Amino acid sequence: MQAFDNNIPIYIQLIDRINSRILSGNLKPGEKLDSVRALADTYQVNPNTVQRALADLEGTGLIISKRAIGKFVTEDENLIKSVRDEHIDSEIKEILKRLYSEGYTKEEIYNSIKKLLEV
Repeated sequence: MQAFDNNIPIYIQLIDRINSRILSGNLKPGEKLDSVRALADTYQVNPNTVQRALADLEGTGLIISKRAIGKFVTEDENLIKSVRDEHIDSEIKEILKRLYSEGYTKEEIYNSIKKLLEV
């Protein structure tokens, strides 16, 4: 398991890890998540930290809570697709911002991406 970055709150890193598992399809729509205690053991963190991360994910709608049963990945595949689309747009914007700041032109970036996608 990848170590946590000391410069970023652990609960935010947990959100990113669980979010990534949902967006990548490793956690399927409707799939039950491990219990808070099991996730705390897996990530070797305090259960309260896991609970906070899950509460934030519930706020996004990616995770739903079923009383006395547990927490599940949403079955709303349109929501998952929308979050995936937002995620890729955000990542690409960050990369483009950095490349522009380093002096690359749109044409250079486009040609490089085109060449890489042909592989």
